[in-house]
Amino acid sequence: MKSVRLLIGYLRRAHGIHGDILVKSLTDDDARFTVGLKCFLVKDSDADPHGEVTISRVRVTPSGLLIGFRGCDNRETARRYCGSYLAVRREDAIELRDEDEFYTGDILGSRVSDRTRGDLGELVDLIDAGGSDVLVVRKPGERDVLIPFLKSIVQSVDIEANTIEVVLPEGLFELYRDTSDDVSSR
Repeated sequence: MKSVRLLIGYLRRAHGIHGDILVKSLTDDDARFTVGLKCFLVKDSDADPHGEVTISRVRVTPSGLLIGFRGCDNRETARRYCGSYLAVRREDAIELRDEDEFYTGDILGSRVSDRTRGDLGELVDLIDAGGSDVLVVRKPGERDVLIPFLKSIVQSVDIEANTIEVVLPEGLFELYRDTSDDVSSR
């Protein structure tokens, strides 16, 4: 379901002593993070903001983006921001190029179902695997299922219904989830 705000990054951990934070980008364009950009701090896309920050410095590293905010000039202050998402107003977002694109924040939390196996769980993350993204699908009490985000596998993404339909290739489901009837015999 579309939110009024779009998630663009996740504040992972404090870095160094000058208030920088390692950020996981939730956008395919890291140029989106610019000095002077005003962002909201939220716990998820539907939550009310619990703060507002302005980016003061950005550096791209192999581990992710290192970002500093105005007024955040030491490690202790940076730690207080960690665990939050950075969000921007939808009207301030970079325009999508075509109808097959979507904002990551719009699909996080979607229910993922396979045409054969039914409900697989909730989309909790997307991993950048170089050539394509990988969906991380979680169901309580079960191992996460990692699904390549390929047109041959992902059949539909319905943002309004908050659902993703997939057709898993043979053997993929069995890599992550036990399909035997008697788990106790192991």
